[in-house]
Amino acid sequence: MNRSIDKVPELCESQEDYCKKFIERIIKTNREVFILSCLLEKQMCGYDLIKDIFTKCDVFLSQGTVYPILYTLEEEGLLIAEYSRGDMRSKKYSLTPRGREVAERDIEEFANALEQTSSLIKR
Repeated sequence: MNRSIDKVPELCESQEDYCKKFIERIIKTNREVFILSCLLEKQMCGYDLIKDIFTKCDVFLSQGTVYPILYTLEEEGLLIAEYSRGDMRSKKYSLTPRGREVAERDIEEFANALEQTSSLIKR
C-alpha cells in the first residue's frame, strides 16, 4: 500500500484531531484512574464526574461506563456513597482512607507508565 505525498498535508491539518483520538483512547482505557483522580479533589456524584472529565479532557464517559466503576470501587471499600441532604436521588462518592492511598498510588504509577512509554517510542 503506497501512501501518496498528496495526503501528507491532510494529516498535518488534522494533527490536533488525531492527537485527541489518542487522548480519548487513553482516558477511556484508564477511566478508573481518571475517576479516582477527580475524587481526590472532592466528593462528587456520577453526573459531576462525567461533567468534570468532559470539561478537563473533552472526553465523554457515559453513565453506563461510570456507574459500574463507582459501584465496583464502593464494593472494594475504596469509596463511600452518601445521599446528599434533602436529595435522596443523588449519591455523592468520596474516597475512603484506603481509597485515597490506592488513588494516589495508581495515579503515580499511571503517570510513570506514560512517561516510560513516551520515552520508548521517541527513541
